[in-house]
Amino acid sequence: MLEVKNVSKKFKSNEFFSLQDVSFSIKPGEIVGLIGKNGAGKTTLMKMIAKTIKPTSGTIIYQGKDIFSGDNLLHNVGLMIEAVYYSHLSAYRNLEFYLQIHNQKQYHENIEKVLDLVGLLEKKDQKPSGFSFGMKQRLGLALCLVTNPEFLILDEPFVGLDPNGVEMLIKTLKKWAEERKTTILISSHQLNELEELAERYLFIENGRLKDDFIQSQENITIIQLSKPVNSFDSIKKKYSGQITLTGDGDYLEVNLKGESFNSLLVDLTKENQIVAITTKENTIQKYFKEENDHE
Repeated sequence: MLEVKNVSKKFKSNEFFSLQDVSFSIKPGEIVGLIGKNGAGKTTLMKMIAKTIKPTSGTIIYQGKDIFSGDNLLHNVGLMIEAVYYSHLSAYRNLEFYLQIHNQKQYHENIEKVLDLVGLLEKKDQKPSGFSFGMKQRLGLALCLVTNPEFLILDEPFVGLDPNGVEMLIKTLKKWAEERKTTILISSHQLNELEELAERYLFIENGRLKDDFIQSQENITIIQLSKPVNSFDSIKKKYSGQITLTGDGDYLEVNLKGESFNSLLVDLTKENQIVAITTKENTIQKYFKEENDHE
């Protein structure tokens, strides 16, 4: 759905590249998390995909077309990079005017549905000039979602939302992605929330794509053995590809659940092999922490 090819960006006021030689692709229906420190280049990348700034070099292809080759090529993309609204218009009128200037009046019936979704329906006749930061953030989300977009680009959407608002947004985005096959590129420093959504991650560091990976959200079970597992050829064969020897062969990393996991425990118990069972975090928070510790 989206392909970023060797994209770099150097602003005239800087001697360095804000982004350099970044390449990746996103398939329809994927939810991809964009992570990195402040200043890593995440927002610059999102703004280029949104066509608000041009890359110094490289190409961005959306649904088979270079996004800078013509107009209205992002008509089915919902953007929330910086909340843009008119403070003197009511929340309802903001969405109405948004649809009007984008020639998308067919989505007028979505206005109240989306305002209800983000918790602003009761405030629909109030102006955002009197809104809290969180309410303004939710109005930005409403503007992003009102046209039922096929692709969402969300930069720090959880900022300013209370826990109920965060939970509501996560459930909504999950449902949209599942039912409507909505593709999402989402940046957030709130890694716990990001883990609830993303199935794949792009890690940007100092303007470069350092990693592109799928990170399991499950903890890994570690079984300490009483003697090297090399003597258990039958067990290794039975659970091939689902258990991994670590250390000197006296630890097993286990990728099993339910009956299969119980069966392994029975087999190891019969051999008097289990010394201890622990778990190891396998989360994006741990990955991000380890990467920072390496610096």
